[in-house]
Order: sequence, then C-alpha cells, then structure tokens
Amino acid sequence: MLKCHSKIRPSFIKATIQKCHRSFSTVPKLTISEEIKQAVSENKPVVSLESTIISHGLPYPANIEMAQSVEKLIRSRGAIPATIGFIKGIPKVGLSTQDLEILADNRDTNAIGKYKVSRRDIPYVMTHGLTGGTTIAATMILSHKAGIDVFATGGLGGVSRPFELMDVSADLDELSKTPVSVVCSGPKSILDIKRTMEYLETKGVPVSTFNDGEFEMDKYPNGNLNVPGFYTRDSGVKSPFTFNSFDDAAKMIYNGKYNMQLENGYVFCIPAPVDVALPDELINEIINETLAEATDLCITGKDLTPFMLGRINEKTNGVSVKCNVEFVRNNAIAGTKIAIALANLKSEKQTPSTPKLEYGKETTISKEKHNQIKEKSLNVSPANVSSAVIGSIALDSTCIIDSSDPKLGDSNPGKTYQSIGGVGFNIALASNAISSSRNHRTLFVSAINKDDPAGLTISKKLSDWNLPCDGILNLKSDKTAQYTSMHNSQGDLLLACADMDIIERIPSSHILECLQKYDPRYVLFDSNISVGLMQSIFDASMKNGFQLIYEPTSVVKASKLGKLRNLGCFPNHNVNLITPTVSELNTIFESFSENGKFDDLDHWFPVLDSLGINSQLRNQLDAASRMFPLIREYIDRGVFQQCFHLLPYLPCILVKDGANGILMVQIIEDSSMVKSVISPSSFNFKASAFDTLSSFTIVNEGSQDLGILIQHFSALPIEENEIKSVTGAGDSLVGYLLSGLAQYQNYGTGDGELLTDVLNEEREKLIMNAQRAAGLSLRSEEAVNYEGLKSL
Repeated sequence: MLKCHSKIRPSFIKATIQKCHRSFSTVPKLTISEEIKQAVSENKPVVSLESTIISHGLPYPANIEMAQSVEKLIRSRGAIPATIGFIKGIPKVGLSTQDLEILADNRDTNAIGKYKVSRRDIPYVMTHGLTGGTTIAATMILSHKAGIDVFATGGLGGVSRPFELMDVSADLDELSKTPVSVVCSGPKSILDIKRTMEYLETKGVPVSTFNDGEFEMDKYPNGNLNVPGFYTRDSGVKSPFTFNSFDDAAKMIYNGKYNMQLENGYVFCIPAPVDVALPDELINEIINETLAEATDLCITGKDLTPFMLGRINEKTNGVSVKCNVEFVRNNAIAGTKIAIALANLKSEKQTPSTPKLEYGKETTISKEKHNQIKEKSLNVSPANVSSAVIGSIALDSTCIIDSSDPKLGDSNPGKTYQSIGGVGFNIALASNAISSSRNHRTLFVSAINKDDPAGLTISKKLSDWNLPCDGILNLKSDKTAQYTSMHNSQGDLLLACADMDIIERIPSSHILECLQKYDPRYVLFDSNISVGLMQSIFDASMKNGFQLIYEPTSVVKASKLGKLRNLGCFPNHNVNLITPTVSELNTIFESFSENGKFDDLDHWFPVLDSLGINSQLRNQLDAASRMFPLIREYIDRGVFQQCFHLLPYLPCILVKDGANGILMVQIIEDSSMVKSVISPSSFNFKASAFDTLSSFTIVNEGSQDLGILIQHFSALPIEENEIKSVTGAGDSLVGYLLSGLAQYQNYGTGDGELLTDVLNEEREKLIMNAQRAAGLSLRSEEAVNYEGLKSL
C-alpha cells in the first residue's frame, strides 16, 4: 500500500495552485456584456441576434451597417439587442463595436474564412481560439445560457431537398431541446418545407404564423394560415398554429416555458411585408432551375445551400439578398414586440422583490425616491390629467388650389401652408385649448424623430402651446410623420398622402408606462397606430378600467378595429364611443363582418336581439323620413343597419357627416322611460322634457329595458367663402367632446358617461359646441384654431 507523505511543503502547494490557475485562466469562457446581464436581471426585454449574416451573408461594409442598424431598430422600440458570436474563441453575448468589426471584415479574400458556428463546432472553435458567426442553433444555446427568451433572425433552417440525402439542419434539433423562441420569416424557400414542418412536429416544437392583417382570410379555413416560405408570404404548407397579436405569442412562451417548464423552443413565423416579399411563381421557378443545376454539377450536402443562395442572388440581380436584410429588420421589430410583451407578462406574474439597480449605478434606490426623480422630469402633474390621446403627430403641408375644378396631371396656381398636424395631435391640442382655463389636461402620447427636419420643426412649434408633451417619444431610427393634402378653392379635400410609419412603431411599453403613470379616465386612440398597439391599449383598459374612445382617422385605416381580439359586447364592452364619418363607418362594418364579429352567437347576437330591431323600427324610420329627408338618405346608404350591427360592440356611435351635422346612434338602458317623453308626431322630446337642440330623436324599445336612441344634430351654418380648409375640423370636434367629457367627470356631476345620459341638457350643449369647434377650424388656415378654441 502506498503511503502519503505526512509533510508537504507549503511552497509546493502554492506553486501547484498557481500552475493550475494559469492553466485554467487560458480557457475561454462565456462572456455576457454588463448591459445585457443587468437587463436580464431586471426583466427588461432583450432580443438576441445571430451573426452568420454578418460573417457569411453580406460583404463588408454592408454587413456591419446592417448589424448596427438592426441593433438600433431594437433599441428604438424599447428592447436591448444582444448580437452573439465567437471572437478569438470566446463566446460572446452582446458584441462590442470592435467585435462587430472583427466579425464583419471579410475583405481579405486570401485569409482563412471565419467559421460558421453551430452546436458541434463550439468546442473546436473555443479550443483553437477561432472567430465565427453563430447559426440559429448556436445562438439559441448562448441565448439560453444568458437568460434570453427571444431571438430574431432571417430564415429558419430545415430539411434539404432532395429528401433522400437526409440533410437536416441542426437548427431543428436544437429547437427540440433549448427553450428559446425563434422569430423568423419561416423556413428558407430552397428547403423541403413540408418535411421541415413534419420534423418539427415530431420533435414537439410549436410553430405559429402571424396574421398581419394582409391576408385574404376566406382562403384559409378556420383562420389557420400557411407558414411563410421566407421569400414568399405563403409556402402552401399549413401552419400548426396562427397568432393574431404579439401578446398571444408572449403568452405561449410564458405558458410553455415558465408555467409548464417545457424545455423545447418555439418558432414564430412573421410573413414578409407585402411590398418586400417576392412573387411565388418567380422564386419557385428560380429554385427549381437552381436545383437542376446543382444535380448536374453533383453539388450536395452542406455545399448545396450556399450554392443555391448564390445562384438565386445572381438570378434575381441581388434582390434576394436585399430582401433577406429587410426580413431580418422586420423580424427584429416583431421579436422586440414579443420580448416586451413577455417581459410585461413576467412582471405581472412575479411578486414584489428587493429594489432593483438603476441602470449604470451600483447602489439601490427606493421606489419613492425613483418616483421623485421621475416626477421632476415631467412638466404636468398626473393629478391634472383626466384624458389621454394616443396617435399621430405629423408635419402637415396643405395646398389650396385657386380653382374649384383643378386640372389633374398639371400644375395649378394656389397657396401652400405648413403646420403641425396628425389626427391624434389635433385632437389633443383642441382638447387642451378648451381646457386651458380648467383644472384638467389631456396627455398626448406619440413619437417623432427630433433630429430630422420635420421633427425639428415640430419640436420648436410645440413650445408655443401649453400642451403636455411628456408622452412624445424620440424615435431616432424612424422618420417623423408627414401629411400632405391638396384642396380645391372651397376647401374640399382632393387628395392626400400620409407617411405615418413611425406612429405604428411606438413601443407598447412606452404607451403602457404613460397610462400607468397618469391614470387617465378617458383614453382616445386613432387608427394611425398599429393593431398590436391597439390591442395593448385594449388589454390595459380591461385591467385599469379607463374608458376608450376610437377615432377611425381615414377610410383606409378604419378597418383596424375589426381585427382586434376580445372585443367585449355590451355591457362588457371595451370601447365606449367611436367617431367615424359615414365612409369610415362603412369600413368598420365591413371589417367586423370580414373578421367574424357578427358570427358570435354567444355574445353579440343576444345583445342585438335584445335591442328589438324589427319591422316596427323600420316603419318608424320610414315615417320619420317623410319629415326628415336625411333619414331616407341614411336608410338608402345602409347607415342605420351598419350602426345597429355594431352597437353590441360599440354602444355609442357618433357619425360626423360634415354639412349634414352629427348622427348619434346608441344603446340606452332605460328605453321605456325615454320613449315616454318622445312625441310620436314631431319625432322629438316633448316640451315637458327640456328644450332640445336636436333636429329629431327616435327611440326603439327592446327587451330588458334596452333600446336604441337615434338622434341628429344639425350643423351650424357657415358660408362657403368662409371655409379655408376642412383639415382638422373633425379632429377639433372630437377634441371638444373629449374635453367636455373630462370636465363633466371632474365636476362630479355624474359617472362620467355624459353621452349616455339622454335627458341632460349639458349633453346636447356639448355636441353643439363640438360643432362650433369644427366651425372655428373650417375658418382657419391652421388645422386647429387654437386661439379661437380657447375662447369657447
């Protein structure tokens, strides 16, 4: 038996430890940037990015410019980017500018190419100190080790063609065992997409495709889309699941990863934007030709994909590569929205814990101190904010042509004006002008780029108005919105162009933070914001109890409302008031119909049935039309029918009809009492009720004392030569309504629902004064007659 020495010199032990330490210190370890460490620890949204498109996908310097622009895109929308790669053998999560340069610099064609690092390559690359870009598989591994949930990329790997080669991307197997979500444009078109989906199904990987609202849903039974095929929006292969909002995607991740502790990944397919995607026929023809070339040249295995991508690039004259970059940008935006929604969801589920570190500081601060610091940066007290407007702000250019009949396709003499506009801004400005002498304010939530010319102009002009602008976010990655309109000499709109992309990219986290901070009673949103942002506002309203008002904005954009999920029906409705024009009302009706809102027999139909829409109501409308021809016009145009169908979801509809005035159609809960004070001969209130300002009032009594109130208010007279522009008239009208509702609530004279308080003179005064506000706008070259409104 060997005996141990009883005496070992301390110097020997020390030397041995130092030797071991030196040996192990040379082994590369996973490096995570301090920013990402802190973001993960504080549950801030983080989005991973792979780096093979940098090392192998694009030439220098286009590759590094693309990488930096995508990172900037993610930051501007409220998340932290985490580009991942291997630099001299060190796996890094959060590459520095210097790291990106090293990875991107591929100008020396004689140098040994950088590695494309997948799972199998990681030990070799680390051992030999090599540099390389990470594939989807390697990016997922390092993301998971860093605690990151969401990863955005271009296209997904899969099963190669022909299937007999049994060439399956390591990305698919990684998805079965690493709980990271991959946001992509679907499997690459050059792959066997059907077998790729079958493989993922076998591995238990959920694949969901986003319904971005641009699909003809009648082509997809049960609303289940096909997965996109990278270059194309529809591969023809059924997607296992479809999701309609980024909140839904976040809930899938949370339920699988955190509720059930499942260890698999998730694939969220984002169809390419319509204006970027390539035609199916074109790309399929090119792929088939290239596959035939590869067969003739005996190119198979790992050499097949780069060969095909190179050939496709050649045959599309470089368009395919440009598309790839746009897909990465589009997916990065989607990934950011999912990451933000997931972070919010995780925060809601967690119990309060110890104070968190302020970013960039090493000491903790109390919640009270944090609020004090934040309060100092605001220029309006939350206590004074009773309403909020979420929507567009833009630099408006208005052209007034001298002729009443301008010549199309030619130059026309006229005058031009420039002002600050945007539907949301106009409404907020009008509301604040009216409430300037009252103890309540309207917060405006939007976004501009303060560094571009339009943004600079807006920033300077905002200081002229006493408008709370704490909600206006500076998005430096996007262009400030602009609106250009052309009018004839009567002020009628001929044509307009609205460039509002930045408004759709406002981070939902910014909006939710503003709503939580100021806790408004009323929240109005316009249709320039995205469907996803609308959905976030809806979800917040159900949680926080504020009342929603919807301004449809335009005929083109009014369809967005019908795409929202969980639109509650009366009395559990989400939207209290909408303010469409007649044309916008038609769009909303068609959108609700197309999106199956009128097929809900459990919630929508029982309310509609309770309203008692029958032949008696039709006879009443016919009789009234003989006294009021406008009713006949509304009957013929289907206005009443559209309103009746929408009422269960939208119980108060105020139709702005220009020179015809305002038509209000709404649900009332005391129909028998209201009907008793209506004169059947004059179709209006009896003298014993009050002196009404309406031109006619019709009440239909349904069951359970529910009913429908139809009321019209004539427009105030205005001469044609007084009209300078119709831009902003409707916005001023809605702004006055918003201010009036907030004032009513603040005065404590009711529950705030003034528009449903039928037997109330203040209600009718509010509506008529709102039309006066519109008249002031018509007489002004500015969209909102700010000084005029202050005198109302």
